[in-house]
Amino acid sequence: MRKMSDACILQFAPFESFVSPTFWHKLAELKLDYDRLSDAERSISGHYTNRKASGCLLEVDYTAYNSAAQAPKFSHAAVGHIYNKNTIEEFKALDKSALLADEGKQLLADMKSGRVLNDPNLLARFFVLSFADLKCHSYYYWFAFPCPLTPTLQLECSPTKLKELHNCGPIVAAIRALPAESQNFFILYANERENVCETRSLSAALTNFNESDAQHYYYCFADASEYENPAWLMRNYVAFLLHQCPTLVGQTLKFMGLRYDQQMALDNSLIWQVLQAEKCNYDELRFVGWEPNANGKMGPRLANMRDSMDPAKLAENMINLNLKLMKWRLVPDLNLEILAQTKCLLFGAGTLGCAVARNLLSWGFKHITLLDNGKVGHSNPVRQSLYTHADAVAGNRMKATTAAACLLKINPSAVTKGFVLEIPMPGHTVGESLRLETVQHLQLIEQQVLEHDVIFLLTDSRESRWLPTLLGASHSKVVINAALGFDSYLVMRHGSTRQEFADAQQIQHIAGLKCIAGQQLGCYFCNDVTAPGNSLKDRTLDQQCTVTRPGVSNIAASYAVELLVSLLQHPQREMAPAYYANSREQQNTEAQQPEGLLGILPHSVRGMLCNYENVLPATQKFAQCIACSERVLAAYRSEGHAFLFKTFETAKYLEDLTGISEFKRLNSEIIDFDEDQFDLSEAEDD
Repeated sequence: MRKMSDACILQFAPFESFVSPTFWHKLAELKLDYDRLSDAERSISGHYTNRKASGCLLEVDYTAYNSAAQAPKFSHAAVGHIYNKNTIEEFKALDKSALLADEGKQLLADMKSGRVLNDPNLLARFFVLSFADLKCHSYYYWFAFPCPLTPTLQLECSPTKLKELHNCGPIVAAIRALPAESQNFFILYANERENVCETRSLSAALTNFNESDAQHYYYCFADASEYENPAWLMRNYVAFLLHQCPTLVGQTLKFMGLRYDQQMALDNSLIWQVLQAEKCNYDELRFVGWEPNANGKMGPRLANMRDSMDPAKLAENMINLNLKLMKWRLVPDLNLEILAQTKCLLFGAGTLGCAVARNLLSWGFKHITLLDNGKVGHSNPVRQSLYTHADAVAGNRMKATTAAACLLKINPSAVTKGFVLEIPMPGHTVGESLRLETVQHLQLIEQQVLEHDVIFLLTDSRESRWLPTLLGASHSKVVINAALGFDSYLVMRHGSTRQEFADAQQIQHIAGLKCIAGQQLGCYFCNDVTAPGNSLKDRTLDQQCTVTRPGVSNIAASYAVELLVSLLQHPQREMAPAYYANSREQQNTEAQQPEGLLGILPHSVRGMLCNYENVLPATQKFAQCIACSERVLAAYRSEGHAFLFKTFETAKYLEDLTGISEFKRLNSEIIDFDEDQFDLSEAEDD
């Protein structure tokens, strides 16, 4: 062992941070979903390795946020915090010296309290100050490895390799007998005279410190440095030992930095003999440890994740950015999970269908299925947002499948389907040659209704809405209807047919308002006293097409989706009652409708662009409704397709079944009476 001519100060290899992209992915998720506006410190963990170490790295990845995370094989855990600020201004303005001092005081408190004795990982300390620019996928960050600024350590002689010791064999055997997770910090007792070589935990060796044993101690630690200088964490190790055992000040101490090679040999482990001549005032300590940036200057670093993040994962996180920001402050109780899980079936992929589908994506709905039988025409792309001129030029692209494919381009994580089929309708006779195809279409429609939670009625004729209305009522699905006039629109939710919670429904009675329970609300057909017929028969082109002011469809589609979202966020969902004013005078009163999470939940919204006005009427179920009455539902459940084909043959079958034809007969009768039978003169005063 070569003696050094002059006393030399021991230098340490500072830690360098190595941040996996997954660390930032997880931070973005936590910030959006959990932390939101909170910038409180969050506990994290890192790890370092002493096996074929490169540089002196401390690594963090997505597991850093897991409170029960285990360090990878051949690695050791480091304990830390992250301070993620809400704005770049807060990040810049934060007092960095005060933050480092606070973290250092926590380290010192753990030394004084004895926590380090039981958990030596606390000596491997770090923290991160950060700002996450989630819009640009940029992360500003600054690592620090807090360490007390204690008196310098004098290096008594040049470092010695473990393999050069006479008792190298017993030492290596004792170390290998120690579990890997305990090799981060421990004490090796090597007494050659007594031929004893054993490892001791910090707690066992230092709690009842033995001065005579101390001369045979090697203070061992997992050394992440590849240089001749030991890793930065040895500074904390020395500070802890001299605080715990003040009598060691002024004595030569032997520190062993364990370094494994690729074959897990310890031959290149180094031993430093050091001495601290001065005592330390632990009550007036200063702390150091900020990591220089890539330019070697004291300042933060920037991680630009725009290119490295997985595009699909990036899209999934950022598509719902607006929704997750709602939960920060505006609507903290907003349940986004229920929207993502709700399966929506759209009857019609035209102007309304395209607009509804786009709005569903905006709200985070992922499961969207479209049913339509039309092809994309040249007049469609300017009004129907899921189609392009190229789709029309192709000449054979069906709306349902084209729209589903377009939705996937907008949100790759969505689950979209499109089915090309005809919707059988009352009054539209099915010829024998089409009967098999109609049965197949019916089976597919019934299957899709069963597999979905919500049905949207978005077709361009009244009679095409009858079958979905019937199926929705029969299977107790949520049904949202949107219908257009030239400058008017109707958006409504159908009444529920669920009975399991009907008795327990809570209705609040409010002066000036009338209320209809959720299971008593009417459907689209409940106000009719006639069955739907063939609306395309004897119609000119302008009567066959949906001719509306262009803005009407977008307004109606927006209301339809907003109505569904409000319904899904309401504690009673489709069973929620609807309140309405009985007259204009009552509408102007101060009576306040009960609100759900997102406001009131009306039965229907009727709007007119001619005067830019909305009204919110509510109507009860009609006992003789041709779509949702119990007679119709019972006939469908008992007869199935046979019942449906009767209605397709003639709409009058529905009128006779429900008794509506009797209403029509009475309405057509002319009641004659003789005016002479009535005394129209004023009554004489008695």
